[in-house]
Amino acid sequence: MANRATQIVNFYETTITNSDFSAGATSFTVQTAPTTNGAAGITSATTGNEDTWLYLVIDPDSSSNREIVVVKTHTSGSTTFSDVQRDYDGRRQAGGAPAATGIAHGIGTTVRLAVLAQHIQDQNDRVATNITSLNTAITNFNTNGNAAIAAINASSSNAMMTNAASGAGLTIDNAADYVLVYDNSATAAKKVMVGALPFSSVGLVLALGG
Repeated sequence: MANRATQIVNFYETTITNSDFSAGATSFTVQTAPTTNGAAGITSATTGNEDTWLYLVIDPDSSSNREIVVVKTHTSGSTTFSDVQRDYDGRRQAGGAPAATGIAHGIGTTVRLAVLAQHIQDQNDRVATNITSLNTAITNFNTNGNAAIAAINASSSNAMMTNAASGAGLTIDNAADYVLVYDNSATAAKKVMVGALPFSSVGLVLALGG
């Protein structure tokens, strides 16, 4: 199917009028136009906007003649459907592909807007497409967000180093005091007990009273 909504309304049923809907025809006229509430016409369908299309079933109660079609062009309030794709589920075709031709239907044949597997399949495709887009967005957010956080951490650590007060003359208790050190390898500030520091490999930035 496809990532599209299509139009669907409750209780729409009518009959073919004026002339037969021949097997190769792509337009036909019905007795009454589809409405959203029994009065207001549905949105006009346009070939370029699949969300405005509608599925119809011709002769739905006949197991031998029923045919699903897709109406791609229709003016709101009109009783004429145009640019109709025939035999949409490929029921009459080898391989089950939509066909250019369908079945001949005469004047008076029932036309019904019924809930079809195609409605559900279209929505499933839409959900699947949106989930894929959402997963991509989440991945991008995580990647960019982690990079931003790392940059903030690095910036904050650098700021601490630059703005720290001098510790000259401070008496340090190796067993009770902590220091904040900047780990160049991890580009992050870390709190470490003074007694655990290998002073030859790290830079003392701030002594905190224990």
